[in-house]
Formats: sequence, C-alpha cells, structure tokens
Amino acid sequence: MAKLTQQPLYKQVVREVLARIEAAEWHGDESLPSETDLGRSLGVSQGTVRKALDVLVADGVLYRRQGVGTFVADTSDFLARSCFTPLTGVGGEVPKFELLGCVRINAGEQLAEVLGLRRGAALWQVRKLLRVAGHIVGLEELLLPESSFPDLDMRRIRELKGNVPELCWRDFGVRLKDGEVRYRAVSAAQAEARLLQMEVGDPLLQIVRLSRDFDGKPQIWSVAWLRTEQDAFEPPQSMRGEQE
Repeated sequence: MAKLTQQPLYKQVVREVLARIEAAEWHGDESLPSETDLGRSLGVSQGTVRKALDVLVADGVLYRRQGVGTFVADTSDFLARSCFTPLTGVGGEVPKFELLGCVRINAGEQLAEVLGLRRGAALWQVRKLLRVAGHIVGLEELLLPESSFPDLDMRRIRELKGNVPELCWRDFGVRLKDGEVRYRAVSAAQAEARLLQMEVGDPLLQIVRLSRDFDGKPQIWSVAWLRTEQDAFEPPQSMRGEQE
C-alpha cells in the first residue's frame, strides 16, 4: 500500500479496502481476509486494520458475523433490504420493484440546496412501485444529479431490478451509504393515491432519506409512500441496531 503521509494510517487502509472492493477483489457477502492477513498484505498492524474496518462497518460497507469474520455488504437499496410483514406477524416478504419511469427534471430551490446544486440543475427522477405477493404496497421516488450520473437510462435500471445504488456503484464508481431516515404519517395526495390504487386522504407512511457518498457529498434524495393497512413495514436489521 502506497503511504500518504498527509492521512492517518487507518484512513489510508479505509481507502485501500474501498479501492479493492471497487476493483471487485471482494464481492457482496464475501468475507475479507483475517485482520492479521490483511494487515500483513498492507504492511500495517492488526490494530490499524481493525480501526479501519470499524469505520467501514459503521458506514455500512462491511458487516461482521460474530465468530465468523468481516464481510462486504451488498449494495441493495434500503427498501430492498426491508420487509413487509402481515399484521398477523407471519410470512414477511421483501418487496419487488416495478420501474415506472426515469426522466430528466430541474431542481427547485429547496431540492437544489439539499443536494448542493444550483437552482435549475438537471436531475434524474426515478419512480418505482413496490409490490409484495403481487399487491402494491408502496411508491418510491429517487432524485439524482445528472452531473454525477450522466446517461442514466431505464434499460440499465431494469437490468439491475430497480437497484439504483447498485447502478451508481457499478457504472459510476459512486458507493453510497445509508443516510438518516425520517418517518412520518401523511395523507395520500391525488398523485400517490392514483398510483397506489387508494383513496385521496387515506393514511400512508412516508420515508424520506438523503444518501451520501463516502466523501460526504449528497447524491440521492428519495421519498417513499407506503401502504400499511395490511402489512407492517420493518426496516433493514442494520437500521434497527441489530448486529449481523
């Protein structure tokens, strides 16, 4: 590993591990070498490796299995790692996605500020329906800067089954980490009600997220509206503070 004297050693290890993941040396759900072996290959101590891996675990790039090892987290989207469980508590399922569209729009003042862009900057608007057992349970809208992700197209999103974070990583080298998630109860507006096949004013669970890259730059603003009259929404285990 080439040493960068202006960076703490553990941060250099963080960068090196990220580079190796990007180069597909390790794939999703594949275990890393032991801390001892990794330290030997990088020319650093086991303690330095552990500190670097702790950072990557906290950021969601890696996860640990007690007594087994450290693994590369896949890049599935937050909602793709969530579960919808019937109110009976039996038979929870992860959702499947139906891509509705990918179009270019212009950022309004508020959204431009959130994403660190100028007003009117070009954005990609990606919209997807969420289905469980064939039934519509949600609608998601994602907004991405065109400047970061040029030439985004529906064909490629479909190839990856609606997994936009995976596309960002594979095609543009931008790895995202789960940002802060905000939940609130809202009433269905006309646009959401039509797509979700419900009445205007019916209750929905709204989930708002801002995903950043590993330099802290905002990259995706997403809003989801979920039907919860028949199914309870359960976020990914990592977001519930459970250890993998």
